[in-house]
Amino acid sequence: MSDEVIQSIQAAFHGVPQPAKITLHVAEAHDNYDYGHDADHRKKDYRGPWQEIPDEHIENCQCALSYLDPEGFRFYLPAFMVWYLKNYKNSRKVKLDNALYALDTYSGEPRLEGHKKEQFSLFSPEQLAACAAFVAFLADDRSGMTDEDFAERIYFNFWHKYL
Repeated sequence: MSDEVIQSIQAAFHGVPQPAKITLHVAEAHDNYDYGHDADHRKKDYRGPWQEIPDEHIENCQCALSYLDPEGFRFYLPAFMVWYLKNYKNSRKVKLDNALYALDTYSGEPRLEGHKKEQFSLFSPEQLAACAAFVAFLADDRSGMTDEDFAERIYFNFWHKYL
């Protein structure tokens, strides 16, 4: 089943352009309060389709998703979701469920909810459906290797309407 979810993510996000401003390594630097060296951090980024972002970039930039603008979020989120689906049962690779937690919409928390609405503002209906499929898959997972309770909560609170 994870292969089907991966295929839906790949199809929905095919051709999404790379962000110009807030890239993966820039966002990770912002998590560390480094706002003055964006050009230097941007040089570390892979240039090309999101499907080819090296695993080590995702592994080393686990906090970046929270700091991305809408363009960056739409470009990097599918890479994180696919990487997560391929690796979530490997505790040596996955330390936190950041790809899943990035899909929380923070309903009822106005400031955070506004930020998440902005992050998802460029997503097409197909891209939202791919995100919903990712959340639904993890909500149904009973391996104990993911936060299925969290996935179930955000699925029923928000994502279910896209499937």
